[in-house]
Amino acid sequence: MANVIEKAQEKQVTPSSEGKTPTNGNGRRGGQLRQLTATLAWAVVFCDIGTSVYYVPGILFHSVGNLAPLFVTLTTAGFILLSFKYIEITWRNPEGGGVVTVATKAFNPRWGCLGGMLITVDYFLTSAISTVSGFYYLSSVFGAMEPYIPELAAMGLVLLALVNIVGIRESATLSLIMATTALIVNLGVITVVIWTVGPSGVYDIVAALPSPAELTARQWLVGFGAAWLAFSGLESISQLSPTMLEPLKRTSTRAMIGVVVAIMVTSPLLTLLSIGILPAAVKETGSERFISELGGLYGGWPATIAVVATATSLLIFAANTAIIGGYHVFIALARNGFLPQAVTRRNAQFGTPHVAIMIATGVPILIVLWTQGQLIILGDMYAFGLLGAFVLDSVSLDVIRWRLGRRGPMFWVGILTTVMVVVAWVVNLFAKPLATYFGGGVTAFGMAIAVGMQQGFFTELFYRIPLVNRLASRTIEAAEKMVEDVKGIVTLGQAVEVKTLYPSSTLIAVRGRNPWLVREAVTRAKGRGESTVYCIFVEERAGLFAGDAPTQPNDEGIQSLGSALNEAKRQGIELVPIWTVSHSAADAIARAADALDVNGVMVGVSRRSALYHLLRGHVVKGLSAKLPRDCHLILCN
Repeated sequence: MANVIEKAQEKQVTPSSEGKTPTNGNGRRGGQLRQLTATLAWAVVFCDIGTSVYYVPGILFHSVGNLAPLFVTLTTAGFILLSFKYIEITWRNPEGGGVVTVATKAFNPRWGCLGGMLITVDYFLTSAISTVSGFYYLSSVFGAMEPYIPELAAMGLVLLALVNIVGIRESATLSLIMATTALIVNLGVITVVIWTVGPSGVYDIVAALPSPAELTARQWLVGFGAAWLAFSGLESISQLSPTMLEPLKRTSTRAMIGVVVAIMVTSPLLTLLSIGILPAAVKETGSERFISELGGLYGGWPATIAVVATATSLLIFAANTAIIGGYHVFIALARNGFLPQAVTRRNAQFGTPHVAIMIATGVPILIVLWTQGQLIILGDMYAFGLLGAFVLDSVSLDVIRWRLGRRGPMFWVGILTTVMVVVAWVVNLFAKPLATYFGGGVTAFGMAIAVGMQQGFFTELFYRIPLVNRLASRTIEAAEKMVEDVKGIVTLGQAVEVKTLYPSSTLIAVRGRNPWLVREAVTRAKGRGESTVYCIFVEERAGLFAGDAPTQPNDEGIQSLGSALNEAKRQGIELVPIWTVSHSAADAIARAADALDVNGVMVGVSRRSALYHLLRGHVVKGLSAKLPRDCHLILCN
């Protein structure tokens, strides 16, 4: 068996054509199962960018007054142009990584690191502002909460940190449900308001807005720069490319067109109606929840509750997505040598990167408490990272197009788009000094650490820390064991390649040491006259943005498969140890059962608490629904 495995491991993956990614024989690209359709990708992106409409009208009202609808509409043109650039960024970078990847390809890894720092600032503020805004909307129904918004938002972020450490995973299907519901509710509010006031009423609203002719050049620039906040979250599509169905160009185009249409029919209209209709007193005191106030004014309590329910859930969902995106950026930077390797350390029980998660949630908690949950301040702070990432993405794509000789009309439209976001960013650098100080400070601090780590400036000092020294020793020891032991472990694709040499009708799924389960599988195999048993360990990765997962088993996987292999040898039967990585253990086991043509999957039933099963997902329940129809699920207690 060892010789066959070694031959299978010698096979190299060859790149395919532009826009494609390498495959490993079991339908996976780049180590990830491509499962997001255009509709699901639309839902994930809309769950991020669609939250802006809940807090942007109020923030813009305090910046530009009743002219907020004008600037949102004006900036929508730039949003559309930038959206098409993000489509190209997505299909040009099937490995994902967003601004980190495209900036690295256009310039060098340090520019990619800078992009990571900018998008990290964006993620920090997204988590903070989304959580705070979500609790403000809840206070529309539960008024007693309002004095405690900062504390509640901080507690909400602590809870999100805990569920991410445990390993709860965002579901694209859940995103679709939430995005569709929010879109329907928003369209319902627009319909009710327009139906009530009538076309003439809408005309009167537009006519009553201040004349833009009275604005100075400075006011035009400040309003234009501030309104880009309405489109935060646009960059998230470039993080999804490792999980999107191929061809990437078609899937990303359809998804982004759906996002553009959904935003165009909601954001400008909701801004116009809320600014033009809500009483001045409400706009001055309730700016954190314009949309629920608008819904309640024309639809009563049912509309208020519908808006509050969808807004709160979507905002908390967006905060969690930002946390996931943030800690994946930290892990990617650490693996490229820009951050300490301690950042990638995973929890022994749950396998999640708890250090990175705590950083991704700790900073937003400090921001919320420091600003006392004031959305106007949070909105101002948001500008630096958001527009900085937009600028670097846009400039990087321009550079790549130039190198490829693609200098037709689309290239110059792209240059125009870059000019627009550069102007917006530069204006915000001066108009919003708090954003510049915070974002610039965090970015500069992060880059100092990154460059110092990469150049080895901090290495000697860093490893003098006792804790870091112990962690490093353990990591080195585990790596040495992995190099020695992993030779006997195969991936699912490699197991499929050798199944004709080692046929079996039995697959066991292990996590930890379970010799009794192996003995039961051996008894079943021998009863069928077989000499081989398949054994799989699934390394689960939390989050939608999991394109940079490690390509080798972790310690738990090695130990679990090694223990099963030793027990099988004692029972006098061949065992094929299989390792794979997935967002869901049940999904991966079911795929393995189908690919290996087994008719029995044996699972050891855990005696852990009900809470553990609730957060991690019940594997047995998932398998009962996903296994092939002719495959039996055998539970061993």
